[in-house]
Amino acid sequence: MQAKISVIIPVHNTARFLDRCMASVLGQTFADIEVILAENLSTDGSAELCDQYALRDSRVRVLHLDRAGQSHARNVALTVATAPIICFIDSDDYVDTNMLATLNSIMVEHNADMVCSNFAFVKGEEITINANDDNGSISVMDKEQATTAFLANADNWAYTSACTKLYQKSLFKNLKFPENRFFEDHAIMHQAAYISNKVVWLQRAFYYYVYNELSTTHTLVPQKIYDFFCADYDRYRFIEEHRQMLANDYARLVNIYAVRCFKHFRIFMRNRQSAKFKALKTDMISSLSAMTWNAALDSKICRRLKIIKYAYPLFFLIHIAFRQK
Repeated sequence: MQAKISVIIPVHNTARFLDRCMASVLGQTFADIEVILAENLSTDGSAELCDQYALRDSRVRVLHLDRAGQSHARNVALTVATAPIICFIDSDDYVDTNMLATLNSIMVEHNADMVCSNFAFVKGEEITINANDDNGSISVMDKEQATTAFLANADNWAYTSACTKLYQKSLFKNLKFPENRFFEDHAIMHQAAYISNKVVWLQRAFYYYVYNELSTTHTLVPQKIYDFFCADYDRYRFIEEHRQMLANDYARLVNIYAVRCFKHFRIFMRNRQSAKFKALKTDMISSLSAMTWNAALDSKICRRLKIIKYAYPLFFLIHIAFRQK
């Protein structure tokens, strides 16, 4: 019998976290689920643990993939998921056992394409929850409202993460996570909002993000900075392409991402240890230069981008050389 929710969990060298994650998923009060463990090239015993879960619980399916990468794991799992509703959970995190039941109830009640909730943050024995993220209020957004909200809240993990949410699987018919890039969630979550007719947000912290010193967000290197730049530049281009729909917020949004891209480039230039440094730098400069024509940019950020485009040595002296002395 087909499950109602497919829970997709990429697994790569997270054996020390996996038991807690799986206990929270298999212990859900909403039991009509399939759990897809998309394991790829683990070397710490995670692969064997995944197989043990499948032996103990018939709801667990294991994929052993021959390519690493969270995006690849999610994309492959999406192709084999049988349920009409999807949930993504990272294998080093865990969730409240009422998460799926609550979000599914809201999805049915509002006939929503996506239902979102919030994070609690776990570091050691300390759990931090923002009071506003757990007050139980509900917001219902149409396509335009949701797209704007996801774009405007670029620094809010709840908006940029694929986790904490339920989705109608149909949203991923033509939407895939970009592979061979970091910050893949950031690159597509606004697109998921855009193709949704209705998005509902429940201000409740169901998802426990566990601080992991080895995770992407805590190990920034030049390639990751570049990938973050690309994700934000993709958002900038999305805003340009959907200018008419975003008319009331267009200027605010393009300035958010012009500033973010500039900051990524500045951080990248201060961390120049990369074999592909020249090629990545050239690509970033080209993208930043393309922004300079935009009449909606504030004068300050426009001036900074034009310095990069027309007087790069001056930019380097002001923002890089003098700052590193």
